[in-house]
This record gives sequence, C-alpha cells and structure tokens, in this order.
Amino acid sequence: MLDSGKLSDETCHSILCGLGKHVDALHLSKTEEEVDGWTSEEDEQLDEEYCRQVTESLGFDIDGNVRIPACGISPVFLGANENPRSEIALYGQLGVHCFNIDKERKLKYMRIPKYNIQFPKAMNGEHLRVSTGICRIKPETPEGDICLVDEEAIDKFYRGVMPNFVSKEGAVNDKLRFYEVQEQDICANDWLRLYTEFALFSFWRYNEDGFESCLPVEIKKIIVETCENHREPRLKLKSSNAIFHINFSAKSCDYKSVVRRTTDGKPGHIVLEINTWKNDQPSST
Repeated sequence: MLDSGKLSDETCHSILCGLGKHVDALHLSKTEEEVDGWTSEEDEQLDEEYCRQVTESLGFDIDGNVRIPACGISPVFLGANENPRSEIALYGQLGVHCFNIDKERKLKYMRIPKYNIQFPKAMNGEHLRVSTGICRIKPETPEGDICLVDEEAIDKFYRGVMPNFVSKEGAVNDKLRFYEVQEQDICANDWLRLYTEFALFSFWRYNEDGFESCLPVEIKKIIVETCENHREPRLKLKSSNAIFHINFSAKSCDYKSVVRRTTDGKPGHIVLEINTWKNDQPSST
C-alpha cells in the first residue's frame, strides 16, 4: 500500500503553476482597502502559509486551514471506511502501477486516505490525459523536488495528435511494431485492466454514475504498438513508450480505445493519453 495520497498529473503540474500565482499575489500593496473582511496584509499572511506548506511538503500535505485560491491545491481527507470517487481510485492505482514499473515490484493498491485536487488540463486532442509526477514510498520528511514531465524528452513518434485505432490489416502487416496480447498476458499484467478502466472512464468522464454502472469491463482484444525492439514479441508490453489499441465491452456495449503510454525516462513519470469510442462511432481524431 502506498499510503501517501499520490498526486495525479493535474495536481503535480499545478503545484508550480499555483505557487507562481501565489508568489505574485504576495506583492499586493498593504495600503489596499479591506474587501469582504480581508485586508491585503491578511491575504499575504495566508498566502505565505499556503506557499510554505506547498514548498515544504512538495504539495502533498496541505492542512486545509489556510486560504486556498481557486486554482490552488485542495486536500480531501477520507475516513477509515470512506472510499474516494471512482476516478480518484484510478489515479491511485496508476501511482502504484508507476511505482511497480520503476522498482520492479508488485505492490497492490489498497486505499487512499487523502488526496489533493486541482483543475485538469487536456492536450493533443485526447479525450483524457493523466500522468504521475512522484511515485514512491512516503518518506519521513519530504525530500527532492517535483520534476515535471519533460515533453521534449519523449520520442517524437509518441508525441502530437493521438493516433487512430489500428486496423486489423495494419497490425497483421507490421508484426515488428505490433503484438496481439494473449490471454495469459492479460492475466499476468493486471495493469492492462487498469488501462481498460481508464478507457471506459474516458468515455464516461462527465458522468461518474454512468461509468460506475458500466463496470466491470470485459477485455476482448488488445494490440500493443511500439517502435522499441525486444527479443520476444510479448516483451513489447514492457516498452517505456507504447500505444495500446483496446477492444472491450461494458454493460452490453462494445468500445474501442487508444491508450498511449509515454515516459521521459525519469523515475516516477508516466503519461497516459486516452481516446475512447463506442464501436459504432468513427475513431478518427
């Protein structure tokens, strides 16, 4: 169990953006008039405390008693028997998955006692984009710095506009780049189900009840695409950068999804970009 309230991509990216916004706010003139019961001096003190907590805890431990701005980091504390929203649970599982990749471990996600939220940010025309900025066992005291994903360090093949769903002919004709995942691969790599649940969530992201009502997912077929070379075809699943073309069903509906996994090579960093359609919808982006 990673008992540290791991941050989603939106939160990690927003820590520094939010911090910069607060640093600018600290230069408010102390002679400004009081507004809604708050003086500029009180604003400054609250902003300083918020910035201190963000800086000292790397954004993980905000006590919630400071004045948090609209674009700031807001903590959510869960009780012992309280479960997070479905999408937050997915983010937690992604954090554990990234940790397992980095450390070659097999830790299992159990629960999230606390998480932080901030506004999401979409890029490259995908329906959903999530990533991790820090994935590690929580230290006694915060250490290191938050290092954002270096987009320029990602292979150019995996950047830019999301690819279309691969055709059957395309996968068959280029076996060096494509591998059809076997049933034993799915059983041995439970993160493939996590990717598929993210794919379903991508489709229902504005309707959490709709997403939950469609669970569980049933994986029909997965084709992995990568430019990385491996001794055995199934090792393509371990590629740092790969594109997963997923056919699945949920609640009697058939879906197809493109999940692009990338990394800049730094520990704790993984990016998932996801497009999902029902089978009767066009898959061009």
